[in-house]
Amino acid sequence: MAGPRGVSTRLYLAIWGWLAGLMLLGVFLSETPVLRVPHAGIVLVVVLLSSIKAALVALFYMHLKEDRRLLALVALAPFGLIALALGVVFSSLFIRL
Repeated sequence: MAGPRGVSTRLYLAIWGWLAGLMLLGVFLSETPVLRVPHAGIVLVVVLLSSIKAALVALFYMHLKEDRRLLALVALAPFGLIALALGVVFSSLFIRL
């Protein structure tokens, strides 16, 4: 059975499974002390998992995978801005004015 734009229901269910698994992994990491990893490390891993989930939703459920490259560039631009903002924030750890 095919969903929108000829994509199979099986693919949608597989992506849903990955989203559910990544969500459960993020909840597990944030709720249980694992391998004595510092809190900042767990936060970084959970943010990375959330970014992967956002990318999966955008690519498959919002159908950006089939769109033109320019639209994908526009969709990815906020990630560059986030990286720039994080660089400014964390640069204060290394440089004291």
